[in-house]
Amino acid sequence: MTLSRNKEFNWEGIQVRVSLPSTYDSKQAYPVVLLNDGELDYLSDLSQSVILVGLIPENRLDDFTPWQASALKEGGSDFGGRLDRYHQKLFQGILTTLQKDYLIDESRIAYGGYSLGGLAAVYSLYSSYLPLSCIFSICGSFWYPDFIDFCRGHDLIQSQSLIYLQNGQTEGANHSNRLSKAPIFARNIHDLISEAVPSTYSTFDAYGHHEALEQRYHHFCDWLREEWNLK
Repeated sequence: MTLSRNKEFNWEGIQVRVSLPSTYDSKQAYPVVLLNDGELDYLSDLSQSVILVGLIPENRLDDFTPWQASALKEGGSDFGGRLDRYHQKLFQGILTTLQKDYLIDESRIAYGGYSLGGLAAVYSLYSSYLPLSCIFSICGSFWYPDFIDFCRGHDLIQSQSLIYLQNGQTEGANHSNRLSKAPIFARNIHDLISEAVPSTYSTFDAYGHHEALEQRYHHFCDWLREEWNLK
């Protein structure tokens, strides 16, 4: 299902795409889902109940990473570590603009993504931005250098959020670098966050990193629909 784009704008290098329910009523408050990388079609199961917002940065290797790190393989691009700046733009600029344009149910705002987009969302659990009611990560890149040590050494601030963590048991297969241990890194993060927030939804499926995207997003949509009592 290809969703309509009801509004599209650029906020300081972040392309923002907004998809409204087909029966959108400007007098009704709607939940919002903020999705890193902006692949909103994967969230089509929610399209008639929530406002979907896709976020596409100019350089995801910079904007979705919390600190600088070298490329995983020779000839690859380094990671820029500008996630704090990205989140400042998102939560203090883009979200504020959306709240002016649409009637948003502020008790139901979800933020998350896939791969590095999921890593970025989980990092926000440890920052003092606006309280978010849901953080979700699908195949989060928890292999990122020093991320586990960061989580162990910092308090989880957004402890009142619903948290959804999904990774694959065979992520990193056929890699010889730290990606080969991706499921181990992911398990450590799942356990660490679940210990801090016992209500965390944590699951591992049988797939690799780039497999079954539609199925994985469908599973998340079912979970969020139940948690938020969406029709």
